[in-house]
Amino acid sequence: MTLELARQKAAQAWCTSETKDITMIPELAFAFADIIETIWSRPWLGNATTEQLIDEIKARTAIDGNLSYKPSDDENAAQQNLEVVNSS
Repeated sequence: MTLELARQKAAQAWCTSETKDITMIPELAFAFADIIETIWSRPWLGNATTEQLIDEIKARTAIDGNLSYKPSDDENAAQQNLEVVNSS
């Protein structure tokens, strides 16, 4: 996602029926856009570059050689997975 599109999406937060009467704070919209843009292109969100997708596949197969690997929300499991990837 480009930063411009992220800014447009962040600005939409002031366009809902619940928020339309709140005065927009541009600095806050830009901060939201930076956050959206930072996470939006992550492989697990479906908007990754080819390089990011290949890196993700490499990481998943390094865990146990199986492409059906699913990331865990468990911090300990995530740390263990990272250690396995980094050691290979």
